[in-house]
Amino acid sequence: MQPTKILPEGYSQAGILDLSSNRPVLIWLNIAGLGLFFLFGWIFLQILIMLRPLDVSEGLVVNLSNPVSIVLSCIVFILLNILMIILHEAAHGVFFWAFTRSCPEFAFRGLYAYAALPDWYLPRNMYLVTCLAPLVLISLAGILLLVFVPSKFFWSILVLMTLNASGAAGDFLVAAWLLLQPPTCLANDRGDAFSLFRFDTRGSTQ
Repeated sequence: MQPTKILPEGYSQAGILDLSSNRPVLIWLNIAGLGLFFLFGWIFLQILIMLRPLDVSEGLVVNLSNPVSIVLSCIVFILLNILMIILHEAAHGVFFWAFTRSCPEFAFRGLYAYAALPDWYLPRNMYLVTCLAPLVLISLAGILLLVFVPSKFFWSILVLMTLNASGAAGDFLVAAWLLLQPPTCLANDRGDAFSLFRFDTRGSTQ
């Protein structure tokens, strides 16, 4: 199947995840993101220990006794979060464009940011690739950097990777939902609302 701007005949909406109107889901996604932050932080740290065991202790030292160092660390953390959001949504956008040759929409809604392609319906597998691209690509790039960069950059890279993974809570939810669907289903992403469409076999036989 190919992406399409026109919903094919026989398809009907099978469900919708609307973050703009479903605040409980948005809150739970942020709570899940916090859990993912600690989980992936531990996973990436273990990977670093395996890759650079002799440099870990030196590269992760943060001076918390110096107020200036604390302030600078907080500023770096905020800047890394901003960079993560840009890279994360850009990764979504690149694959939206690769599959459709259409420029996606980007927006920030306070508790979440998104890249969207509201005029298109993407087949399940294409959307799965687009959905999980930021987690896979940024994690792999970060692990590759950990192999070669000086140890003083460990902290920044680990934080960026971990923020990205924790920010993928919504992507995990959508991916899990898609994996339960047939390959013929279509996904429509309006940014704050994700809709799933399935071919109605009952309607097609009438």
